[in-house]
Amino acid sequence: MSENKKGEVVRLAMVGCGGMAGAHLRGYEELLEKGETRFRIVAAVDEVPARAEDFAARINGFAGWEVNSYASVAELLAGEDALDGADICSPHGLHHVLACELLEGGVNVLVEKPIGVTVRASKKIAQTAQRCGRVAATAEQCRRALGQRTIHWAFNDGLLGAPKMWWAVQAGWNDPTQVPNWHWRIDRKLGGCGMVMDSGAHWVDTMRYWFGEIESVYARVEQIYPRPHRQGEEIVNSASEDFWTSIFNFKSGLIGTWSWTISAPGKGFTQLTLSGEKGSIIDTDIFHPAAFQANGECQLADGTTHSMSELQEMYLATLSEEEKDALFPYGITGGVTLELWDFIDALSEGRPVEIDVEEGLRSKAVSEAIYESGHSGQVVQVADVLEGKVDAYQRDVDQAWGLDTE
Repeated sequence: MSENKKGEVVRLAMVGCGGMAGAHLRGYEELLEKGETRFRIVAAVDEVPARAEDFAARINGFAGWEVNSYASVAELLAGEDALDGADICSPHGLHHVLACELLEGGVNVLVEKPIGVTVRASKKIAQTAQRCGRVAATAEQCRRALGQRTIHWAFNDGLLGAPKMWWAVQAGWNDPTQVPNWHWRIDRKLGGCGMVMDSGAHWVDTMRYWFGEIESVYARVEQIYPRPHRQGEEIVNSASEDFWTSIFNFKSGLIGTWSWTISAPGKGFTQLTLSGEKGSIIDTDIFHPAAFQANGECQLADGTTHSMSELQEMYLATLSEEEKDALFPYGITGGVTLELWDFIDALSEGRPVEIDVEEGLRSKAVSEAIYESGHSGQVVQVADVLEGKVDAYQRDVDQAWGLDTE
């Protein structure tokens, strides 16, 4: 594999061409439109050859260069002799398999969240990256967006004072009698879990970015209604949760409460409240807590209020041009495009990525702590999950991938 010199073009492969890969593809297209030329996607990889071929054609359509397609990472490594990075958008359970194969082949990796299907899987990526001297980055989009950067500033720059407590609550209704088709996410080996770790991974990373590390978790995680899925002629049951509620004790003393369900008939609601010594930020018009952007408002103890858009302008006014270029290059504020730019810029300039595999691993441990607490009915220390001392909920997935013997 090639060794980059500072400022050189980064040669990339897209590994996994379904689902989230489409959003990544649009991000790469936006980067080209903005004038970012330090990357070239040279290959698309998918076990379904037609998907890889379609992605190769789409890249050629907006980029104008030829793109090779492959059915496996082994074919990719044999066919490309100057590959710098790979963007992995596979099912969760394959993250550690593909990432380690690529790292062993000398390729830096950007891995969609969650970084691994279990803590052990995530650690395997981290250990392989360290041993091979390569970069393993977590593709976490939400903390990079303007809304998240603004809230981080509002608490850490003193406007809202020290954070004291927060609530994130979402309730809705997905009728369990409407049977959807099977998807890899309901397979324990491939998906690992439900929304606590899936889209919930965004909120875990966001809360850590805003408020620091979490010491312990107490949670209830339940399936209120059976959630059958149709797999051909067969009906299979999902083990994924449709309800959870959790309490987080942060090392700083902050307390957080996170609840979610799709098993509440009637009118749904979302409520996000972040409270500090001097004021709070409140939003009820979001589809997911980690998607906090320009909605809601900030209200200070003296009665002063700011809309989120006003708060964002206040934050941007504090940044130098150099800081703006580093956080929002080309004026980009979308998280997916920014995570791709960060990986490209880090490889091209020889600097660390913002969210590496270790960051992804720490967020992963929090998600798993919720499951482990729900499984045991006990308060769980995040450090014990991170160290592998508490792993009962994950054990069957680790066994399925042979990670329990490593």
